[in-house]
Amino acid sequence: MADARSTALLDMTLLPPLEEVLDLAAAQLAAWMPNQRWYAHKGAGAPQVEVAGWAPLRIAPDHATVLLVAAVHLGDEDRPAVGGAPDAPSAATGGGAGPGPTRSREPDALYQVPLVLRRPEGAPAPEEGAEIGVLAVSGGPLRVDDATRDADGRAALVATLVSGDGAAGPGLSLASHRTHPGTPLPLGRAMRSRVLAGEQSNTSLIIETEGTSPLIVKLFRVLQDGENPDAALQGALTAQGSAHVPAVVGAATVRTGAMRTHALVAQEFLPQVEDAWRVALRLARAGEDFTAPARALGTTLAEVHRDLAAALGTVAADEGAVRAVLAQMHRRLAQVAAEVEQVAAHRERLAALLDTAAGQTWPAMQRIHGDLHLGQVLASPERGWVLLDFEGEPLRPLAERALPDSPLRDVAGMLRSLDYAAGAVALEHGVDAGSWAADARAAFLEGWAAEAGTPAPAVLAAFEADKAVYEALYESRQRPDWLPIPLGALERISARGAGAGSAG
Repeated sequence: MADARSTALLDMTLLPPLEEVLDLAAAQLAAWMPNQRWYAHKGAGAPQVEVAGWAPLRIAPDHATVLLVAAVHLGDEDRPAVGGAPDAPSAATGGGAGPGPTRSREPDALYQVPLVLRRPEGAPAPEEGAEIGVLAVSGGPLRVDDATRDADGRAALVATLVSGDGAAGPGLSLASHRTHPGTPLPLGRAMRSRVLAGEQSNTSLIIETEGTSPLIVKLFRVLQDGENPDAALQGALTAQGSAHVPAVVGAATVRTGAMRTHALVAQEFLPQVEDAWRVALRLARAGEDFTAPARALGTTLAEVHRDLAAALGTVAADEGAVRAVLAQMHRRLAQVAAEVEQVAAHRERLAALLDTAAGQTWPAMQRIHGDLHLGQVLASPERGWVLLDFEGEPLRPLAERALPDSPLRDVAGMLRSLDYAAGAVALEHGVDAGSWAADARAAFLEGWAAEAGTPAPAVLAAFEADKAVYEALYESRQRPDWLPIPLGALERISARGAGAGSAG
């Protein structure tokens, strides 16, 4: 009787060409992808999936690991090509490392989906959530698994960084870049790997090996043309010597057709640390003072802004730039007021606030975090506050997220997050933490202003109001019980008027 390993051997010569196998897998991907947390087009109907490009990462005796980019089409198949949805890349056909499949129209989105192919008989049991399906092909059935939920698949992804060789295949090429090529990375038989639980828009892998520092490798799922800010900004901060971000140790870029972007980024992993959201919730519920940590958090953010400005430059917030930002705020206010009647009650006063902000002094525009809140900050005992996830608002087009923006957007995001901590303990525990939040917000703003200068009250209030308007729309759709939190902020901001500011 053959052993389990021999029955699981994968003789590629007995299979159809890999390109045909992956085309067959596209139908299974169309059923599997909408159920994944990182799938950004839920509610848009059943997708049609085509292979935009692929490249082999590792062909082993018992499995094959393949990097695949899936082109997702939504809606009417017969509609004309229009360049995709607002958050889609501009092109995704042809080019790359070889001829890609012919597509009738531009996809609405491109997703990165690395796969592991195995024989089902005698293969190790798949990890939870790994199996995509089983293909009936000549030469025997093949099980298709999500490579991020397979130990061999994760090892193949990390190996692209270690070797520096990259990968190439029909319609796709992958290139890897090491920050410090001589630094050892944790790879080998003793490597332990797992998927980080709870992530929504991407997939992160924790990589650990005895004797080396652990890593977190983030695989970007939705691909758009251009540098991914998470890799670009944290790489720039690492080069500046900032201790306020996990150091980037490597990254890989993927090209398919005219699109070129980051595929993954590897950084140091800080184990057994708590994020600032959990810290704030615990202290707010207990009524314990948070002003000193909040002040330090403000200082940390100002230092990160300073380092980003030094690395990537600034541009003056001239009349045109200010007008463009405020126009976006006015559009959001109008759209949300049309859907959420409680916001409509504040629309006139908030619009007047935005008009007042136009005549104030604005800080220079620069690259910023873009989606800052307490959950994006770690409390490291050795390093203090450490900021994570510089990808920006994931639903905004990548081209917008790569533009200079006002650092006050990050400041307003943190002010809103501190307010949310108080709102959460009130809703979930019946604890009034309003004074706690007011003190923490004032201390945070004090810490930031000590390094960066005191912002014009009306300008900061405009950014915080814009964030609260966005929150009101989200809560009205997703968590109506939480809607009073942003509505309370809008009441406070609009009642004070343009000159009263927003912190406190």
